[in-house]
Amino acid sequence: MTLPTRILDKIFYILHWTFSTPPKGKRNLIRMSFGLWLTILIAILLQGCASSKVSIAPVAPPVHHAVKVIALAPGGGVLADAVGIELANRGFTIIDPSSTTNMLVRLNLNEVEIAKPEGLTKLREQGIDAYLVVRAAGGYDQQPQSASSRMNSTHNGQLLAGVTWQNGFGGQAGSVADRVMRKGLSEAAIDIANALVERMQ
Repeated sequence: MTLPTRILDKIFYILHWTFSTPPKGKRNLIRMSFGLWLTILIAILLQGCASSKVSIAPVAPPVHHAVKVIALAPGGGVLADAVGIELANRGFTIIDPSSTTNMLVRLNLNEVEIAKPEGLTKLREQGIDAYLVVRAAGGYDQQPQSASSRMNSTHNGQLLAGVTWQNGFGGQAGSVADRVMRKGLSEAAIDIANALVERMQ
């Protein structure tokens, strides 16, 4: 498990300040004692912490067509929107969920039919290369707790990328350590977008 860099920097600064001066006098002895207790506390916290995790599903060999235009499935919520923004920042053209919904209505497709070869073919005819589904579950602090995403090619229905994401934790829910380890919406979206792009390359 790896603590965030900003937290490690603060910890190392405190430890350096604690041990940099030889223990001469009562004040420095108190400083040394504080540093030892801090070290013990850090070791205890590390035993009950875990950073966020990203798992990438195994897929078939890469497709032989470029993926430039991605349609986001309706119903993904704010995390799907955030993932779409991150993918757009990486050069992809993103069809947002609202536009996808209008397209499905126009093509007379529902969310079940769109996952079938016939539905994907209709999307391809609209200039879309891939169809991305993002689903998330919220945590106690209104941050994402877990998420899954699946991107399929509209050319042949092949799974281009499958990603699951789990937020980190630290000790008791709501504790300081827990808040430090957990990621917010934008950080989760970055993790998922990076994993999707990595799998498509």
